[in-house]
Amino acid sequence: MRLFPKIVAEETAEYGGRVRVLAPEVAHRIAAGEVIERPASAVKELVENSLDAGATRVEVDVEDGGISLIRVTDDGHGMSADDAERAVAEHATSKIRTADDLARVESLGFRGEALHAIGSVSHLALTTNARGTAGPGFRVGVRAGETVEAGPASHPPGTTVEARELFLNLPVRRGFLGTVRAEANAVATVVQALALGRPDVGFFLRSDGRGVLALPAAADLRERVAQVHGLSLARGLVTLEDPVVWGLVSPLEVSFPTRRHLHVCVNGRVVDTDSFAPAIARAYADLLPKGRHPAAFLRLDLGPGEVDVNVHPAKSAVRLRGGRSAYPLVVGTIRAALSPERGPGIGVPVDEGDNDLVPIGQFAGRCIVAREGEDLVILDQHGAHERILYERLRENPRAAPVSLENPAVAMLPEDLAPEAWAFEAELGSLGFLFEPFGADAVRLTAAPGTAVDPEAAFLAAVHALAGGEDLAKALACKGSTKFGESLSKEEMAALLQAWSKCRFRDVCPHGRPIVKRVALADLLREFGRL
Repeated sequence: MRLFPKIVAEETAEYGGRVRVLAPEVAHRIAAGEVIERPASAVKELVENSLDAGATRVEVDVEDGGISLIRVTDDGHGMSADDAERAVAEHATSKIRTADDLARVESLGFRGEALHAIGSVSHLALTTNARGTAGPGFRVGVRAGETVEAGPASHPPGTTVEARELFLNLPVRRGFLGTVRAEANAVATVVQALALGRPDVGFFLRSDGRGVLALPAAADLRERVAQVHGLSLARGLVTLEDPVVWGLVSPLEVSFPTRRHLHVCVNGRVVDTDSFAPAIARAYADLLPKGRHPAAFLRLDLGPGEVDVNVHPAKSAVRLRGGRSAYPLVVGTIRAALSPERGPGIGVPVDEGDNDLVPIGQFAGRCIVAREGEDLVILDQHGAHERILYERLRENPRAAPVSLENPAVAMLPEDLAPEAWAFEAELGSLGFLFEPFGADAVRLTAAPGTAVDPEAAFLAAVHALAGGEDLAKALACKGSTKFGESLSKEEMAALLQAWSKCRFRDVCPHGRPIVKRVALADLLREFGRL
C-alpha cells in the first residue's frame, strides 16, 4: 500500500475532456488584447510609464496612425540593464510589491502588463540609460513575446520605447482598427488628455513626421487649457477652489454641442469622463439650454485608500469609496463657483440689487422694463417667474392644497391614467387633490397656490413623476405667468423683488437667458452724447 497518494502521473495521458488550459502564447495574446485595444492604448500606457519615471518632456512619434510605428521618448530617470530586461517580462513592475499596495496606488501604472503586452503583439525595442550613471545605456528587443536582443546601446538619460508592426500576430484585431486618420486622431486625443492632466510636463506629438501637438510645460492648468483649447476659452473659465474638487469650469454664457471639453483627473490619473458626466450635467441642469454642454476640467484629490484604480484593464475607470458619494461634492462645488456672488457675468449679487429694481412698465405682455441703478433692465417675465418658482420648489417642493372655486377637469392620456393614481400620495404632497371623473380624466378640487393653470401644472407633475424628470422644473414651467398676461405695477414690483433674490438670476430653469441690461453710458453713446 502507498503511504502517499500519487500526485503526478508517471506517464502523460491524453486528456479526453472538453476543458483545456490555454497555451501560454494564446493566453498572452488574449491578455495583450485586453490592455492594448488600439495604437492609442499603447501610447497611453507608454506615456504613463514616462510620467511615472519623472519625465519633464515626453515626445511621441507615430506612423500610419501608430500601426507601423509608435515611439515614446522621455527624459525620466531611466533604467539599469537588469531593470530593462525585467521590465519587458510578464507582471514586472517597480510600482507595487504586495497585494496590500493595491489599496494605496499613487503611480499611473502598477500592473506590470503594458510593456509585456505590447511586446507580445509587436516588435518592441526598449532603449534606456539610468540618470546619474556613466554607462552607455542598454537596449532590449522583443518580437511577438520573444526576446531577440539585449545589450549595450547609446542613449541619453531617459528611455525610448519603439513598437513596430502593432498586432503583427493578431490580424483579426488589425482588421477591426479604424482608418489611419481615425487611429492618428485617437492618439492625438490621448496625448492631449494626458497633457491636460500634467501641465508641468512638455508633450510633443508627431504623426508621419508632421508636428501635431507642441505643448511646452505650462505654469498651471489654465495655461495648459489655453495651449490645447485656445486662450479665449481658458481666459473665461471659472475657478473651482475646493481642496478636494478643484479645477476650471465654463461660465453660463459658454457652452458646446458636445462633451468634448470635459476632462477629469482623480489623484492625477486621467479617467473616462462618462462616470462623472452625470454629476457635471446635474450641476448645469437648470442653467444651460437642452443639448448644450459645459467645459469642465476637474481634479479630484482623494486619499489613496479612497480610490480603487484596479477596476479596468486600461486603468481608464476608478471606483470611489462610498460609490457615488463624490457626486454631490462635485455638483455643490460647481454650483458654488457659478453662484452670482462669485464673479461678474453670472448675475448681480443679491445685496447690491435687492431694493434697487424699480418697475417702469410692461412691454407686449411679455417683458418687464425696469431701472436698476443706471442700468435699463428688460426682463422676460415668464422666464423670471419660472426661475423664482424653480428655486423655491428645489428648496421645498411640498405645498398646501388650495381649494379651487371652480374645480378643473384634467384629461389624461391613456398611458398616464394609471400613473395619476399610482402617485396619488406624491401629488397630494405637492398640493394636488383630485377625484375620478370618468375613465381617463380626474377632477381637480385643489392645487398649489403657485399654479396659474392647475390643469397644466397637474399634467406636468404626473409626466415628471412617471418619467423620472425634474419635478421642480416641470411645475415651475406650468405654474408661471403666461406670455401676454398683463401685470399691475404692484405685481411687477413683487416679481422683480422675488427675482432679485434668486441665486441664478440670468437664466430660466431651461438655460435660456431671461434678462437684458443696457447701461446708461451705452445709451448715451448711441445718441452721440458721449
